[in-house]
Amino acid sequence: MFNERLEKYRNDLNLKKKDMADKLDVSESYYSLIESGKRNPSKNLIEKIVLISELPEEYWIYGIKKEDYVNTRNDFKSLKKALDTILDLSSISNVNEIFDEDNIPKDSLGKLLVSALKADMQYMIEKRQK
Repeated sequence: MFNERLEKYRNDLNLKKKDMADKLDVSESYYSLIESGKRNPSKNLIEKIVLISELPEEYWIYGIKKEDYVNTRNDFKSLKKALDTILDLSSISNVNEIFDEDNIPKDSLGKLLVSALKADMQYMIEKRQK
């Protein structure tokens, strides 16, 4: 379970609950509730733990071990998350608003990657607008 993995991780670092809470920038009482299993972690807290631990989200949420992660990870997960964040933080209605044509790579591989990225971003924008 999540709380057991969290407690083990903290113990492996030889940290007290207060130290771990400080590391995650949360109150000690909130951290204690999470570690005891009385509260579920927020998405924000999970993201902080992933960042600090350098262990995949799937490990923290589902207990998937790092060596098995390659077989369970969604393709392009990080790229999709980055695109979602860009769209969440901005009011883009057309991808051409963020791509400067003068800075698009001139080689065919660069053009292909930018073209694919633009197409996916435009799809995501239109999907959100519906």
